[in-house]
Amino acid sequence: MSDRPTFQEISIDPYLRSRKQIMMSSELERYRKVGSLAGAAMTEVLSAAKPTWTEYQLAGAGAEALWARGLHPALTLAAGERRLPLYRHATPTDEQIGKQAMLVFCARGCGLYANLTRFICFGSLTEKDARLHQQVREIEAAALDLCQPGVSLNAVYYALKIAYEQHGYSQAIREHHQGGTTGYLAREIVANPATSDMLAENSVVTWNPSLSGAKIEDTFAIGTDGKLENLTFDRAWPSVEVAGRLRPVPQII
Repeated sequence: MSDRPTFQEISIDPYLRSRKQIMMSSELERYRKVGSLAGAAMTEVLSAAKPTWTEYQLAGAGAEALWARGLHPALTLAAGERRLPLYRHATPTDEQIGKQAMLVFCARGCGLYANLTRFICFGSLTEKDARLHQQVREIEAAALDLCQPGVSLNAVYYALKIAYEQHGYSQAIREHHQGGTTGYLAREIVANPATSDMLAENSVVTWNPSLSGAKIEDTFAIGTDGKLENLTFDRAWPSVEVAGRLRPVPQII
């Protein structure tokens, strides 16, 4: 059997595929280490960034910081001031980042993926940008509140859709994928209206709601008590409490 069967193989049973996404205690221990290292690498790089850096330099510094910690930079995305409002999945260019920037990691260690997004701003955020980031945090909270064992992925997807609409962004759900379960792939299952797969204890999720110029993303394990554990949280990064959880805010430099 194989998860990518050839003509000589049969497809793995859906039950076995679902079991792959439930972490054993030893896997969760490794995941905590991977997430902590990825979060520290992100903080280190963005704290050192300069407005004159290009997006290539920012993404390259991110990759270097991950490799230095023994993590594979499976994906490093970067966008500076001009491109932030234009692209949700921003592959880096040779443009200088300017007054603000976004950096995205999909960092792999022990086969496990730690996914996170952070922003920096040189100077103060505009009122408009501060509001966008606040709205994204509130939209994300609607998804995180539903991440409990026995809840389907499409139920979380619809909660995000409603949250976007309540904030006045009726089409935002269609403008980028919203995330889903993670583990041994950056996304094991990307949530959409048809994904009826159920969340379970010790499964791991990464949501990434976004608006034009704002995005939020961390990697969470669903505990046996239903509580979420933020595997990529770094206490050195500025945060605010949203719905009882500490969530990252743009770092002002």
